[in-house]
Amino acid sequence: MEELKRLLLPYRAFVTYTPLRTEVDARALFDTGSAATYRVAPRASLDPSVEAFDAMNACGELSTAILIPGRRFDAFGTRHGQGGGWYDRFLARVPSGWLRVGFCFSDQFSLTPLIRNAWDQPMDYVCVLDRDTKALQIYASGRLET
Repeated sequence: MEELKRLLLPYRAFVTYTPLRTEVDARALFDTGSAATYRVAPRASLDPSVEAFDAMNACGELSTAILIPGRRFDAFGTRHGQGGGWYDRFLARVPSGWLRVGFCFSDQFSLTPLIRNAWDQPMDYVCVLDRDTKALQIYASGRLET
């Protein structure tokens, strides 16, 4: 968990999520402390444009990291969610400079590339949690270098 702490330490604001039962609880892995935090509710009926606007208002000009759940990730930063594209629309509307950190369990992670559609928003890092050992491995996707 120290590697995750080092990765997120420079950030002063966080966009988090309420995990579904199939998702990693990122809040249990990293304490955002007194940082500005905006939590996306787990409702697909929410408008991603409104949520992006509200998140930007909550985080202001602070350096911001978005903690993002997913059903499947690969080592190249590709994320597959629940199939509705909600997070892709949300991520397309927030500042591109915000750090994007995906969270999944090891059985939801692939070292080989997943299919990435034109609208898919890549992650900067993917944090992979082993369900049994609770070991965390972090993969840099390469998006930061583009």
